[in-house]
Amino acid sequence: MAWSSDNLKDKQLWMRVGYTLLVLVVMGLFWDWLYFLLMLIWVGQSVCWMFSGKPNGQGVAYSRFFVMLFYQYLEYLTYTNSEKPYPMNYLP
Repeated sequence: MAWSSDNLKDKQLWMRVGYTLLVLVVMGLFWDWLYFLLMLIWVGQSVCWMFSGKPNGQGVAYSRFFVMLFYQYLEYLTYTNSEKPYPMNYLP
């Protein structure tokens, strides 16, 4: 990797920085809601498991979607994946 001021002229770099900043701001604004959603899923699945002996199938599917979406955002924010996350791109 070469250090150069020419890198600052790259439009893709600034688009990536802008998208990353947007994702961080949105996640920061909705962090309390994400925590509440995780607690709600946990309570629902725990109650289902207590009474039926297994977690709710629809809850498991929703949880997998939530985890996949969150993982996409984490990969994008840490620069381990260059593909934009869900609302800007498709889910895998």
